[in-house]
Amino acid sequence: MHIRARVLAFAAAPALLAAPGAVWACSVAGDYRVPTNLELAAEANAIVLGEVVGATEAVSAPDEALSSAIAVRPLATLKGLTPGDTLVLRGMMLAQPGAPADAREQVDFAEPHPEARAGACIRRSFPAGATVLFFLRRADGAWVPAGGPLSRWAEDVVGPGADSEDPWVQLSTLYVHAAQLAPPERQALLEDQLEALQARIDAEADDDPVTLALATDIERAMAAPGFPQIAARRPDPPPAPAGEAADLGELGAGIDALGRDPADR
Repeated sequence: MHIRARVLAFAAAPALLAAPGAVWACSVAGDYRVPTNLELAAEANAIVLGEVVGATEAVSAPDEALSSAIAVRPLATLKGLTPGDTLVLRGMMLAQPGAPADAREQVDFAEPHPEARAGACIRRSFPAGATVLFFLRRADGAWVPAGGPLSRWAEDVVGPGADSEDPWVQLSTLYVHAAQLAPPERQALLEDQLEALQARIDAEADDDPVTLALATDIERAMAAPGFPQIAARRPDPPPAPAGEAADLGELGAGIDALGRDPADR
C-alpha cells in the first residue's frame, strides 16, 4: 500500500523511542515493546470516557496509607462495564494550575504522552474538567492503567459521548471490535478499513492529518509481531521508581485471552 510513503513522518514516531540520543527519565528494559493501540484495547477490561472532577484520596489496601488519586465521572463506556458513578484512580493527581496543555501540532497515535517520559513512564496528571479516554484493567480490586509503560492509556478527547467524532474515540471503537474477532476476521476488518482510508486520501485534494494518522496506526497494529493474533503476554514492565510504586499500583502488561465469548469481556 502506498499509504506508507505518505505517512512516513507519522510512522517514524515510534522509532524515536529507541533513539540513542533520547535521554528520558523513564527507563524500560531493552526487550520491552510498547503495546500497539490494538493490543491496548484488547488488554483493557474497560475503556471509559470520563470527566475529571477533582482530586481525592484512596486506600489501596487496609494496611496501607492514603495515596493521591483523582475522581472521574464516567460519561460513556466503549468496552466493559461502567465502573460505578465515580471512578477513583489512585496514583494520579490534578495538573498544577498553569501547567502547559498537551497541545500537539499533529495527530499522532503512536508517540507516548509527553508526561510518560518522566519517571513513572505513564501519564499521571490531569486538568480538572478534562474529558479523557481511559484504558483500564482490574488489579487487586482496583482500576489501574492498562498497557504498561509508554502506552496511550489516558488521552484527552473532544466530545462527551461514545458517538464523539474525536479521532481517539473512532480508533478505539474500531480496535475494540477488531479485538473481539477471530484472527482471520480481524485481519480482514483492518485491511478493509485501511483500503477505505486510502480511498478517502486519494479522493481529497489535501491530505487530512486525521485520516493519515488513522491509516498509519492501523498499519502499525498489523505490523506487530504475530498479527493477526494478539500476543497473550508481553514482558513485564519494570517497577516504578522508588517512592512511586505504592501510588501506581500493579502495572503488569498481560493481555486478556481472546478465546472467551466477547459478551464476557
